[in-house]
This record gives sequence, C-alpha cells and structure tokens, in this order.
Amino acid sequence: MVTQAEAAAYLLRHGLLEPSDVVDRRVAIRDASSRNRNFKVEVEGRTGYLVKQGLGVEGAMTVAHEAAVYQRLVDLGGRLRSYAPGYHGYDAQEGVLVLELVDGGVDLRTHHLREGAFPATVGEDVGAALAVFHSETRGAYDGMPAQPPWVLSVHRPDVSVFRDVSAASIELIKIVQAEPSMGEALDELRRGWRVDSLVHHDVKWDNLLVPAGTRGVRLVDWEAAGPGDSAWDLGSALSQYLSAWLFSIPVTGAEPPQHFPALAGYPLDSMKAALRAGWSSYLRGSPDGLRDREELLHRTVAYAGARLVQTAFEASQLVQQLMSPVVLHLQLAANVLRRPEAAAAQLLELDPDGAR
Repeated sequence: MVTQAEAAAYLLRHGLLEPSDVVDRRVAIRDASSRNRNFKVEVEGRTGYLVKQGLGVEGAMTVAHEAAVYQRLVDLGGRLRSYAPGYHGYDAQEGVLVLELVDGGVDLRTHHLREGAFPATVGEDVGAALAVFHSETRGAYDGMPAQPPWVLSVHRPDVSVFRDVSAASIELIKIVQAEPSMGEALDELRRGWRVDSLVHHDVKWDNLLVPAGTRGVRLVDWEAAGPGDSAWDLGSALSQYLSAWLFSIPVTGAEPPQHFPALAGYPLDSMKAALRAGWSSYLRGSPDGLRDREELLHRTVAYAGARLVQTAFEASQLVQQLMSPVVLHLQLAANVLRRPEAAAAQLLELDPDGAR
C-alpha cells in the first residue's frame, strides 16, 4: 500500500508529477483518510491529485468498483466531464485510484454552514448535475449489479443485524417495524424499484463538492454506483435539506413538540427556493421521455422519505441510544412515506411541472 511518504514517488513513476515539482518543493501531500486511505496531493500552480486506496479486502473491492465507474463515465464523455472529477487511472496491482483534486473544492455541507444560507443557484447546479448523469448514462450500465437501496428492506433485517449494528440502530428498526404504514411504504418502493440509468446511490452534501470561484458542483465517491432508479438520487438530494432542517431543531423539555420547527437554526422555508430550483433544473435537463412528471415527483418524494430513514440509521450507528434528531427523522419519514403527494405539495411546495 502506498503511504503518505511514498505518494509523490508513486506519482512520479506514473508520469503525473515532474521531478522539478518535487525538487522545487511545489508539492504538498495531506492525509484525508476516512473509510479509505486518501491523500490530497496539491501542486503549486496547477491541478493536484487525490490518491485513493481501499482498506482491507472489502475496501479494495469498493475502490476497484469506483474505478470501473469512473472509467465508464470517461468512455461516455460529453457533458459528464463537467460534473465529476477528472480520472487519471487505476492501478489494479497496487489498488490505487488517482483522481483530479477539485481546485479549492469544499463539500456542500461545509459550504452551506460557512455561508449560513441555501442559495437557489446551488440547488439549480445539483439538479443540473443529476439530470446530466441520468440522461447520459441511460443504458450504459451493462454488467453492473442492480440492487435496490438496503434501507428499503431495513424493516426486514437478517440475523447479521445483531452483529453489525448498535443498540440504537436495533431500537430504530423496532420503531419502523412497529409502524405498519412505514413497512408497507418501503415494501411498495422496493417492488416498484426500476432501472433506468446509472445512479450514484449515495447523493449527499458530503459527496458534492463546490469548486472555488466558479458555478457548478462535482459529484464524488462513486463506490456504491450502479444501475437503478434515477428518482432515488433526486430524492436523496431533496432529503438533505430536510435533514439539515431537522438536525438544526433544538429539542428541549421546555417547549412542546409543536413549537420545535419554529426553533430551527435552519428553517425549512429558507431552503425552499433551492428545493424548487433543483427540481426545476432537473426537469429542464432531463430527456423528453419524462412525460409523467407528477408520478416522478411523488416517487422522488417517497424516496426522500426512505432516505430520511437511512440518515437516521447512519446517525444511530454512532450512539447507544436514540437521540432526538434521529426520532424527528423517523417521524417526518413516516409522514412523507404515508402521503408523498401531500409532502410534495404542502411540505416542499414542489409543482410537478417545475413552475416557480
């Protein structure tokens, strides 16, 4: 495995760095590891690189899969290049994936927190990016496995759940199982899962980078990508605004529950312009085949409800007992899954035709 000290030498061997870059100390290498071993290689005066390696057998497999997805995007070319980092190759022997380092890029979560706002232009950029990916990859996923998101079966876990999840996550599963309408809605979404394009499967603010000094976003971390329902990606993008709203609500014993939304640090009303812009932009950038936009909207919003359950589950993995924001996620998810049409019109104020 390539270490931080060896990263520059590795890039030199593969012709991605010049000896003068290293001699003149124009290269800085920063450890950005999380689930994988990642190194940011910054090169003064030009675009740098992200060197990515999987940890363990499973990590190596996911990075290899991600490399295959990037290669597929490169083969398709065209407009896709504007919305994904540049691909510099995959070394199967070493298990090393090298990507373009997005200049000055920060993830969308950091961007929103730094700005303290949710501009419509950012929502528009996200919608445009997803529209391009979905429309340009229709039919371009032969040989890739197609599986619905695991959260659509979260209420039907196998015995491994007792080995792999926290006590809080088990409690969350029990709550979902105890609410019949949630399980029925998840079952319906799983039965209705369709394959119409290559989907990212993990669209969230952490995986959307905003480049410095320019419009647009870059979608990164394609480890989970595969054939699937394009509405899942779009619903995941919508759910991020709902999660930001819910996580900003201070739940205290001093206020009755009906007053909680009014206490939000990031009110949902402040995000609706971005939500509408993202939905409208997606419709504009999608192919003419999107005839039943009302059905697409309702399916998308239902998926947003399912994604709220997934976000709650992921948050519950970090604790031993369910916290208030997680419970709020489940409560809203139950309402959205039960009545996605009402959630689209009344909660998110989205019009099927993308009217302002």
